[in-house]
Amino acid sequence: SGGWNSDGCVVQTTTENETTCSCNHLTSFAILLILTFITYIGCGVSAIFLAFTLLTYLLFKLRKDIPSKILIHLCFALLLLNLVFLVDAWLALYTDAVGLCISTAWFLHYFLLASFTWMGLEGVHMYMALVKVFNSHIAHYMLKVPMVVVIIVIAVDINNYGLVSYGKYTDGTTDEL
Repeated sequence: SGGWNSDGCVVQTTTENETTCSCNHLTSFAILLILTFITYIGCGVSAIFLAFTLLTYLLFKLRKDIPSKILIHLCFALLLLNLVFLVDAWLALYTDAVGLCISTAWFLHYFLLASFTWMGLEGVHMYMALVKVFNSHIAHYMLKVPMVVVIIVIAVDINNYGLVSYGKYTDGTTDEL
């Protein structure tokens, strides 16, 4: 049924801000910690190989044709997405900086949309190169769609990025400041 199991747990220390417990069993928090650890390792390894791919394409001047340009943009968007995601946990320590939280959310949203857009353009270009028999060209199909989406989200409501309330506690209070 889930929840915290206090059997086998002993309080080690208690202060005004923190309580440390020692338990002889694992809970879902341990699984979340392991998954977080694996996520950061995966993002770090991904960022290293994305940087390696970018350096290879840029140093050997493999950026002349459209497929190479799309791949470079995709790798760059994924690299920046990974880097913002990796520093996000560190930036979350600064809880007083609401602007920092909003800008981090904006960058995460933008680079995620940019990655999806470049992946979509990669698929369109593969379709045009491999499946389409007739030699046709669609002009200006490498547009900056992610920026348009983020601007629309901000225009609808400026508070879409930033701190949110996740609900009420059992005693009727909320997590709002």
